[in-house]
Amino acid sequence: MTDTSGGDVRLTGISKTYGSFTAVHPLELTVPQGSFFALLGASGCGKTTTLRMIAGLEDPTTGTVFLGDKDVTDLPPYKRPVNTVFQSYALFPHLNVTENIAFGLRRRGIKSVKKQVDDMLELVQLGDFAHRKPHQLSGGQQQRVAVARALINHPQVLLLDEPLGALDLKLRRQMQLELKRIQTEVGITFIHVTHDQEEAMTMADTVAVMNGGRVEQLGAPADLYENPNTTFVANFLGTSNLIEAEVLEAGSDITVTASGAKLHLPAGRCSTSTPTRSGGKLLVGVRPEKISLAHADDAAKIPEGRNRITGRIADSSFIGVSTQYVIDSPVCPELEVYAQNIERDARLVPGAEVVLHWNPEHTFGLDAAQSMLAGTVGSAGTEEAA
Repeated sequence: MTDTSGGDVRLTGISKTYGSFTAVHPLELTVPQGSFFALLGASGCGKTTTLRMIAGLEDPTTGTVFLGDKDVTDLPPYKRPVNTVFQSYALFPHLNVTENIAFGLRRRGIKSVKKQVDDMLELVQLGDFAHRKPHQLSGGQQQRVAVARALINHPQVLLLDEPLGALDLKLRRQMQLELKRIQTEVGITFIHVTHDQEEAMTMADTVAVMNGGRVEQLGAPADLYENPNTTFVANFLGTSNLIEAEVLEAGSDITVTASGAKLHLPAGRCSTSTPTRSGGKLLVGVRPEKISLAHADDAAKIPEGRNRITGRIADSSFIGVSTQYVIDSPVCPELEVYAQNIERDARLVPGAEVVLHWNPEHTFGLDAAQSMLAGTVGSAGTEEAA
């Protein structure tokens, strides 16, 4: 079993600048020992730079890197109890799987490596491939060899820099579950950098969403998805419908109006920075899969107490597990609705008048001073830092 002692990874006041450009603004971050932690963000948000500062491959401009109680800021990479798995895997093409995995031990002068290598082959389920060369392996198998080669050195922390980026979609999903299984078995801290939201949410206990060199929000995947604090997080993690509204009443529940429609949401689902006084502006958010769609002829059948708005279907796409609708509404020009493929209503076609309705508890509120487009593809704020 891998030695899991060593404590949390703590970054205190860590930043990185290149001349006048700030790649990572000063940040405080604690990665609990034994957790699977993801740094998630678009290309250029500062996540890889942060990882490289933990590894010792970049010197921080300010701040300190602690592994447990030990300050490792000035230690070179090879003196840190940390190993990194890169997207390229960097396997030695002339060595077979066994020798690739054993490389770190042999370099340290350890002669008897068979049991440790066999244990690693079993962990990554590659025992039958021990004598193959890297070019005889699939991308997923090569990736598992790279993980085994890193773990055999018993690091306190394993750093993964976009390790699944070169794999096709089906294999990537398989390897997400495989990496999570390996992390659970060995119990050491994994810090994983990715731009793939689904990957981070599938694998990690805790996700730090990065934007422009800062941590925008940190938490468990379900909490980030259900309770985003900013429009960037709401849009970057999945899809959100954001509706500009005015506050009518504020208490434990908040009532707002948008283009004549009254909507309700719990005050507890408004981010802490969101002003909720009467007359104030608010962005009301709801995820597409939370919304039900009814043909206008069935409006009377919708239960009381649900948020509801009217609209017309502008477009629909059948994708197997669900149908994705785009709705034009007086409240918002392009609302998205995902309807699970259970009982399809043949009347719900482009041009049909519809009523969108959902449980007020599934509604969240954000500060209206933010850009509604933050975190969407091609928007400013997703490409700010390298």
